[in-house]
Amino acid sequence: MASKLGHLARATAAILCLLIFDVEPSDSRAQERISGGTGTCISREREALLSFKAGLLDPAGRLSSWHGQECCQWHGVRCSSRTGHVIKLNLRNTYLQQPLYQWHDYYEVDFSKSLSLSKDELSSSLADLQQLRYLDLSGNDFNSTSIPAFVGSLENLRYLNLSLSYFGGRIPSKLGNLSKLQYLDVSGQLYLDSNLHVVDLAWLERLPLLSYLDLSYANLSAVRDWFHMVNVLSSLRVLRLADCGLKSTRSATSKSNLTHLQVLDLSENSFNAPLEHNWFFWDLTSLEELHLLVCYWHGPIPEQLGNMTSLQVIDFSDNDLVGLIPSNLEKLCNLEVLHLDGNNINTSIGEFMDRLPRCSWSIIQVLTLEYTN
Repeated sequence: MASKLGHLARATAAILCLLIFDVEPSDSRAQERISGGTGTCISREREALLSFKAGLLDPAGRLSSWHGQECCQWHGVRCSSRTGHVIKLNLRNTYLQQPLYQWHDYYEVDFSKSLSLSKDELSSSLADLQQLRYLDLSGNDFNSTSIPAFVGSLENLRYLNLSLSYFGGRIPSKLGNLSKLQYLDVSGQLYLDSNLHVVDLAWLERLPLLSYLDLSYANLSAVRDWFHMVNVLSSLRVLRLADCGLKSTRSATSKSNLTHLQVLDLSENSFNAPLEHNWFFWDLTSLEELHLLVCYWHGPIPEQLGNMTSLQVIDFSDNDLVGLIPSNLEKLCNLEVLHLDGNNINTSIGEFMDRLPRCSWSIIQVLTLEYTN
């Protein structure tokens, strides 16, 4: 069980890849194909890729294979075996250092190995790749430029990852045009201020298939009733909104629609409220990971936590929670990680252990606690 922790997002991405490439579009430009090796390349799409490359600096030579006629054999490029259209572009910077936190997907990027801009903005030539289903530009250095609006024209996208790429400015609402999207990660980076922000999340309602959403380190403080906007995403399985400037979890919404949610990370937001009054958490009985560290929660840990029997990871570190942990945690037989350090859990170690689920003792990997007595 422990080997699964921290890998739910990657498993979700892997499943999505299978779905993304299961059905291929019909060939509308067969006459433009150029045969070569085991694949084919459509000439105008090859030119679009070369134009995109021309606008980049590549100190590590990651695009050194991008020459010649057969673009389907280039690094990071995948074409449909049936139509020749480019359907996947994966230019993720794989030079990532170890996660900053053990149980979070926070990475430091080695920007010396990143793709970066040789011009003022990202080339719009990628807009010619209209059959593209998968686009990953994560971990590169785009020098605080805005996420280009043309991304919203790639209407066949199922997977979009622009994380850790030093994009800045306003996240475009045109992403709402990507109605087939299942995975969206436009998270910023810890300790880097790129002014990445969102004014309105109403465009999310046009993404009904979305199962993974990460906007961590983007400023959402101007968004009204953020939970109401997110709550329309009934297919959502992973939601990460760490350090987004959120101040409240109160909402006009009376019931959570996030019945399939498995991972929730709202860490490093200044809620400054009693944890027990945040009712929507306790409706999420499918949750496997709940990350609420450094959120300025106070008061007792609610009894409702004991009803969330799918939980494997609980992280309430560095808040101001007080009192005993609920006695009904004995029902959490899947629990593997429990972080409570930096709180005022006022109890003896014996009483504390008595309240842990005995059915999970053999698999609990991490247990941290700070005593005040």
